[in-house]
Formats: sequence, structure tokens, C-alpha cells
Amino acid sequence: MNEIESILCKVLACDRSSLYLGHARRALHASENRHLEAILRRRLQGEPLQYLLGDVDFMGLKLRVRPGVLIPRPETEILVDEALKRFLCGGVAKTGGRLDILDIGTGSGNIAIALAAFLPKDLCGRIVAVDISDTCLSVARANARHCGVADKIRFVKSDLFLALGQERFDAIISNPPYVSQREYRHLAQDVRQEPREALVAPDNGLYFYRRFARSAAGFLKPGGSLLLEIGDTQQEGIREIFGRRQGWSAVEFIEDLRGTQRIAIVTLKQDKVYG
Repeated sequence: MNEIESILCKVLACDRSSLYLGHARRALHASENRHLEAILRRRLQGEPLQYLLGDVDFMGLKLRVRPGVLIPRPETEILVDEALKRFLCGGVAKTGGRLDILDIGTGSGNIAIALAAFLPKDLCGRIVAVDISDTCLSVARANARHCGVADKIRFVKSDLFLALGQERFDAIISNPPYVSQREYRHLAQDVRQEPREALVAPDNGLYFYRRFARSAAGFLKPGGSLLLEIGDTQQEGIREIFGRRQGWSAVEFIEDLRGTQRIAIVTLKQDKVYG
């Protein structure tokens, strides 16, 4: 659907086919007209369309979003799709019968929920999803209930790994903030209305990758993998960050549909255990 179709479907509480078959020949009621005007006014002020609609499609799952929560994007579907491929074909080592997975910076819960929804029962073990934001955790829990996977995910308030104790995982997956301060100034107005802390990272966008390289090994089982979404120009910086740390394998990169290196995958060597 285009943007105006999406807005009209929201106002009329209908799907696209009903918009044309059931509503095409009638005028809007007064209340509908007021609702439409209010949405258009907010959209013209730069508010993201997804916040106005209240939800977004992510890998076929309808997820609630609201101000204060990062809007899931198609690039992150590539991250989840790559993770699923590797989990299903045994490309990520597991020490038990099922995979234990950690989602860092869960936001709307999109990554953890998609994994819980699409991983077969015999592969899906423990999924832990963390975020530092109470708003995000509240929305993520509601999304998990709506998608029928609340019993498969444990949500934890944490600044990365700080609240996780001695837990270890077969895979850690994350879409961390990776926009630099300079890049942020050039983002579209509607993007800059999303939570800044979910977008922008110090050190030219590389801050969280440095934290992962320093700390993630202590929360992975031997041979465990770290799967990360990355920015357009960060390939060499990330290769250098992990190359300086002992215990990590060489970084593998996966391209998005534009041919940009979008996913970084690095594995803890089998003989390395930290913590």
C-alpha cells in the first residue's frame, strides 16, 4: 500500500480491498474526517508514518510501535533471515539440543519475536531479549503476546550484558545504534523523530561494536556466534575492532539488496571460554 492508502485504511479501520470496494463511493463521516485531518497534520510535521498507524509489518508479523521505540526496518529482516538460515542448517554451533539466543537492544522485540515465531520447536531453546528502555520492554512484551510467543522469550532490562550474570548463549544477535553524529544531522526529518539513543553511537558509530568485541565473548558458549547489523561504511572498522581481540574468528560480511555490507558475523573460537 502507498502512504495515503495506509492512512485511509487506518481512519476507516479496513483493509486495502475494502477501501476500494466498500468505501470508494461514500463521503467521510465528520469523525472520520477529523481523524484524517489530525493524522495528515502530524505527518506534515514529520512524524513517522508507522507511529501514526501504530504498527509495522516485520517478516509478516504485525508489530506495535510508538514514539520512543525504534521502527523495525527491512535491513533488519536480512539480519534475522541470515540468522534463521544458519540456525536451520547448523551454521551456528550449539552445545545442546536447542539454541540459546540473546537479543541485545530488542526495541519493539522484532528480532526475538521473529526468531521465536519461525524457529522450529526442536531448535528454539532459550531466547532472552534485553533493552535499557522501559518503554521498549513494555511494547516488546505486548508484541510477543500479540504474536503468540510470549512464553518463548524472557525480557530483561539491562545495559547490554550487565544484568545477565553468568548466562551463556549459542548466539548473540543485535541491531545496535550505529549512526554517527555527522550522519545523524543528514537523516530525514521523520527518522530524527525516532529515539536518538536507538540510532546514534559515539566513536563514528562504532562504540557498541567495541563493547561487543570486549564483552560478548563472556556470554557466548565456545564456538558461539555474534550476528550484528552494521552501517554502510563500517566494514573495515568492524574488521579491525574484532581483529585486535584474541579469541574471535575473522569477520564474515553479508550484503543487503543494494550490495552494501549490512551484516557482520563473528564466531568465538572453540577453545575460548571467558568469564
